[in-house]
Amino acid sequence: SVLRLLDQISMDREGRAAILENLSHPDQEVRKGVRTMMARVWGEGTDSFAADYEQALLLMNLARSRDIFVDDIVTLAELVKVTLLEGDRDKALEDIALVVELLKHRYRAVETMKNYLADMLKITPELSKLGMMSGRIEESLRVASRANKQRSFDYTKDLIDERLREVETIDEMRSLGVSIKELLTEAPHVPLEQLSGMDVWMIARLKELVAEGTNLNVTSRRSDLIDLVGSFLKGEVFPYLRDKAQDRLLARDPSLLFALYTAGLTCLKLLHEPLPKVAEELYVAYFRDLEGAQTVNDVSWPSAVM
Repeated sequence: SVLRLLDQISMDREGRAAILENLSHPDQEVRKGVRTMMARVWGEGTDSFAADYEQALLLMNLARSRDIFVDDIVTLAELVKVTLLEGDRDKALEDIALVVELLKHRYRAVETMKNYLADMLKITPELSKLGMMSGRIEESLRVASRANKQRSFDYTKDLIDERLREVETIDEMRSLGVSIKELLTEAPHVPLEQLSGMDVWMIARLKELVAEGTNLNVTSRRSDLIDLVGSFLKGEVFPYLRDKAQDRLLARDPSLLFALYTAGLTCLKLLHEPLPKVAEELYVAYFRDLEGAQTVNDVSWPSAVM
């Protein structure tokens, strides 16, 4: 049947992404089908996500028709789809509702400013009669009008930057997971005294990472913890593999594979607190067959970093 075929398509990430892309399809019947598939893929309740997304699209179109800048919120809405795609349904539902509220607030705020500017321009001739310079008044108001059209909104910019960094960290973690799954058929075990020099350095850095990450977790600095893991993967692990460990990686050096696996599992444990559903999805996809534990929460911290 068609539903069975769609179920098969939605089993992989690309298929689920294609479903979400059709949230904005112009055909109402297609959007109805999307709602049906969303419930099958992400469970009951995601129809509210689709409803909020449609409302967001309507508000975006309305704002653009009035020359109101909403490109930043459009970007945020696209990132919300990524959140759902990563499996964090509750956060996606919360964020898409926030997108709708941001659009409403932006529309009201800009319309209020436009009305104010229009009223001021109307009374400019009267102000001139009272001795105020007409040209200077009108130029000031026009500058304000242009700024109103082009203004950037720090709140949404911060949200977008935060989500982009989060997505980048997840992508880095996924790339590491793919490598681990390709290279290993069982969890590696190498005594610390048998590790090579650079791999000893990796373990030492992981210990520092755990200490710093634990502090960020205890102090509820969610974004900083995600950034910490992302910076470590992007700035240290992958450059190390690319620039200094290619030959050892191709040779499947046990010391390197142990360090790599320990890094992956440690980063996953650190991400479990700020991104529990994403961490669980990554664990199931890349680590569970090697570890054996059913959930990432059941996995002990690697002894090498404790």
